[in-house]
Amino acid sequence: MQRWIPLLLCLPAAVTAVFSETSPQPVQHRAPVLSSVYPQGGTPGATVHALVYGEHLDRAATVLFAADGIAGRVVQSASTKLELELTIAPQARFGPHYFRIVSPRGASNVLLFRVGDQPHLMEKEPNTALDRAQIVDGPVTINGRLDHDGDHDFFQFRAGAGETWIFDLRAARNGNGLDAAMGLLDDQGRRLQFEEDVFIWDPFFAHTFDKAGEYIVVVQPTHRSNDPNFAYQLDIRRAPWLETLSPLALAPGATVEVTFHGAGLLEPGARLEFDAGGLSGELIEARGNSASARIRVSESAAEGPRQVTIAGKWGRSNPAVFLVDKTPPSPGGEISTLPVSITGTARYRQPERFWLQAGAGQRVTFEVAAQRYGSPVDSMLRVRDENGKQVAANDDGDIAGVPFNKDSRIVHTFQEAGRYQVEMRNLYAVTGENFPYRLRISGPEPRAELMLAADRLHLHPKGKAKLKVTAVRRDGFDGEIPLEITGLPEGVKAKAGVIPPGKVEGEIEVEAAEAAPGACGVVRVWSSAASGDAWYSARIASGGGEGATFAALKQAVIAVAEKPRFSLEPNTRNVVVVRGGAAEFPLLIRWQPDSAGPVRFKAENLPPGVDMDPAEARPGAESVRIRLKAAGDAPAGRSARVSILGADGGGHTQAAPKITVQVD
Repeated sequence: MQRWIPLLLCLPAAVTAVFSETSPQPVQHRAPVLSSVYPQGGTPGATVHALVYGEHLDRAATVLFAADGIAGRVVQSASTKLELELTIAPQARFGPHYFRIVSPRGASNVLLFRVGDQPHLMEKEPNTALDRAQIVDGPVTINGRLDHDGDHDFFQFRAGAGETWIFDLRAARNGNGLDAAMGLLDDQGRRLQFEEDVFIWDPFFAHTFDKAGEYIVVVQPTHRSNDPNFAYQLDIRRAPWLETLSPLALAPGATVEVTFHGAGLLEPGARLEFDAGGLSGELIEARGNSASARIRVSESAAEGPRQVTIAGKWGRSNPAVFLVDKTPPSPGGEISTLPVSITGTARYRQPERFWLQAGAGQRVTFEVAAQRYGSPVDSMLRVRDENGKQVAANDDGDIAGVPFNKDSRIVHTFQEAGRYQVEMRNLYAVTGENFPYRLRISGPEPRAELMLAADRLHLHPKGKAKLKVTAVRRDGFDGEIPLEITGLPEGVKAKAGVIPPGKVEGEIEVEAAEAAPGACGVVRVWSSAASGDAWYSARIASGGGEGATFAALKQAVIAVAEKPRFSLEPNTRNVVVVRGGAAEFPLLIRWQPDSAGPVRFKAENLPPGVDMDPAEARPGAESVRIRLKAAGDAPAGRSARVSILGADGGGHTQAAPKITVQVD
């Protein structure tokens, strides 16, 4: 919890700059920072007017989406807010799309915007009480937000007797910092169901209604204070929700009967839709929380993760993920030939065990695929010798680019030849059929995978910068890895890079020879000695800890950014001012040696009834004192995104990192 630090001082009538003889600090480059987007999604063919909150957003000129399907343009920009127009193509794929903006300051981080199949509706205030609930017709996706203290959102809808409805709130999964709770009420306000953290921080539940009538779903924060960035999407739908499917891995050329696990699986005639070619199938039986289906995998189907959705008269489900895997399946009995793939169901009190014949000095990799592909399994792997002595174990393996990983991975060299037992156990739940996994046991497979150290890079005109690349070397591969890059901005050139033999780090040097600020390019980095393009696991702006979502980006943006003449830094992030009083705090200034002309300051997003005294600083001033005044009738409250901006005589503007101003 944050502490508010009151700065209630006796002040002189004028605000003056403070000078210092200390050596100057380096000027900070402030790239654009995106915090949230509202609304968080739309439907194919729609044009959406979206608000994006963040910092250092002035003069944003370009909206870049990581894939085709959505085009964006900047309608209006300010330091802490953008207005965007997003045009969704009729054929845009469903699911998350990632975008960023580019300005003369450089490229921003990425945000998530989701394309959905249900009608989308904007929340309308006031809907903060039971008797003010917003009436909606389901199925519907509601784009809402809890943007002021005390805000709760109530939505009223009608359900029929015996109908099963899905209530799915996405905030953390959309890269938002909101930690919300959700409840279902009858028309008298009696609670029928309540959930908080089901997926990351997001609440979710399915409910079958005993009788027809009007019902209310309420969205409430778990935070002490709300924030303008707190946005969410609420699905009220009858289309099924998919958790996972079993078996989790399917071989090319196979026809397999699979079981879907989830909720609302009630339509046996629904279609199966896949995200790649070479796959087909049909639903055989629907049983509510599970369904049987037949999936055919052609010989030409590409290996890797694939998505399947169920589409029917009530719309489309969310996707479930499975693997197309050409690794030979285990024939049963004792394993002597590698590699092999084992699919099964992980249980806690009934672990699955397999025997392996290993030779002295043999190096073997055991890797579980489950949680990172949608299965709720929290795996535990153990390897024991024939006498039951443990020789290796792992809970959460180190798997490149998988944050908060729960899948196990062991790489072990056996000292003695013999029979060894491999045990697979689920730590998440005692029992259940909806915990599929794939265990792959393999010998050495020398290879390398490339990862980017960042998904964006800025450099100043005629300046140089280095794009760092890391090699994840597997199973003894230690050869040289030459690095290639394409997609550079016009006027930017690159020097070929290399990761030397046995090393894991390399770099590509780029130079903005003739490019002007605002120039940008989406670049691809790869190597003939590595598998696939270099990629980066980008954390979408979100809450802390595990309240986060990530995107694997196989691209980076290189942008040419103007060189700042000065930079600003507040010495506090929380300011309290009483009604009828004032508060003062220093704003630190760092200058380029050639800076000229005074800098004048103003504030953006001050609370109602609060003003800022004029302030000015001349080159060489180490700080300036900022004085805020609250009127006697200023409403109590706070603004969490106040920005202090400084502009010099040449129109060059910089903003300090945002602060919170509280009126008491």
